[in-house]
Amino acid sequence: MKLTQWRLNQIKTLTECAALFGLASARTYQRYETGETRADADLVEVIVRQTDGQVTATDMHITRLDWLRANRPEKFAGLAATTPEAAE
Repeated sequence: MKLTQWRLNQIKTLTECAALFGLASARTYQRYETGETRADADLVEVIVRQTDGQVTATDMHITRLDWLRANRPEKFAGLAATTPEAAE
């Protein structure tokens, strides 16, 4: 499940989620939620634990890849398989 969907299901604000995950600001949290910023492994573990596994490390990775494809497509130029589904 995407982090955004988890937050909406929990009826939490960006600020509440930032505090839950130990982040300094709602904007910082929002950047992780959209994939604009890649979360470090320790933060991903906090997210997985705090969401009771509803948001996984793979979910976070896919969110980041989606953001990169939309905003930095040049990073994928010439790559044949860039998604787990395409690699199968």
